[in-house]
Amino acid sequence: MSIHYQKYSPTGNITVLVTTPVPREEQPGIAARLLGPGGVGGEQVGFIEPAGDARCPARLQMMGGEFCGNATMSVGAMLARQAGLPEGGEMALRLEVSGSAAPVPCRIRREGGGWVGTVEMPLPTDVGQTALDTDAGRLRVPLVRLPGIAHLIIPEEAGLDEEQLRRRLPLWNAEIGADAVGALRFDAGAPAMDPLVYVPSAGTLVREHGCGSGTAAVGCHLAVEAGRDVEVPLRQPGGTITVRAALTGRSVTRLVITGRVTLMEEGEWSG
Repeated sequence: MSIHYQKYSPTGNITVLVTTPVPREEQPGIAARLLGPGGVGGEQVGFIEPAGDARCPARLQMMGGEFCGNATMSVGAMLARQAGLPEGGEMALRLEVSGSAAPVPCRIRREGGGWVGTVEMPLPTDVGQTALDTDAGRLRVPLVRLPGIAHLIIPEEAGLDEEQLRRRLPLWNAEIGADAVGALRFDAGAPAMDPLVYVPSAGTLVREHGCGSGTAAVGCHLAVEAGRDVEVPLRQPGGTITVRAALTGRSVTRLVITGRVTLMEEGEWSG
C-alpha cells in the first residue's frame, strides 16, 4: 500500500500525518510500521479523514484513538499551508479529533517560515491523585484525565528514571484504564517536563520531545493546586509549549496550549 504523508515538528514532537485514506481498523498497524524500522520515523501518527461535522474541514484520527493537541496543531498548519496562508496571516478553524466529543477550535499564524498554533484543549474529566507501585514502594502522584488520554505527573525528586518508567507504565495503565497514558517527569522549579507516552492499541511507548496534552495536564494540576488561573511556559526536550488554564471554583473551565510547528518533509511510503 502506498501512503502519502506529511511530517511536522510541533515543538519537536515529530508527527506523521497520513493523507491517504486508511480503514480505521488498519490504522494502528500502519502507524506501527511507519514509526518502526523501514518506516519514515517520528513519535506519533495521525490519519486525516473526512469530517462528519460540516463546520470542520477535516478529522484527525490518532493511531490509538487518543487525543493529541500537538497533532491537532499540526493539522492546522497543514490546512494553513494548503490555503497558502501568507507570512503574518492568521486563520481560525475547528477540527474533529479522536478522543474529543466536540470540534476542537484551533488558531494558526504563519510566522518565521513555520506556524504558531493555539489549540483550545478539551477540559479534564478529573484532576486528582493516584498511588503507584514503584521499585522503591508506593508513590502518590497527581493524575489528570483528559478525553482520550491520562497523564501521571511524576515529581523529578521522586527519582524515577526512564528505564523504570518504561517498565512500569504499561502496568500502571492496566489499573488506570486509559486509551493512552503519559508519565511526565516534572521539575516544578524550572518549570520543565520530560514526557513518556504509551498507546496500548498501537503498541508504542515513546519518549516524546514535546507533549501538548501533557502540557495541558500540568496546567490543570497547577491551577487546581494554586486555586487560581495559571499561564506557564513549560520547557520540554524539543522546546517550550505554553499552557493557560482558567479556573472557576475548583474546576478548570478553559484550557489552551500554544506552540510552534514546522514542516519537515512530505513524501510517499510503501510498506
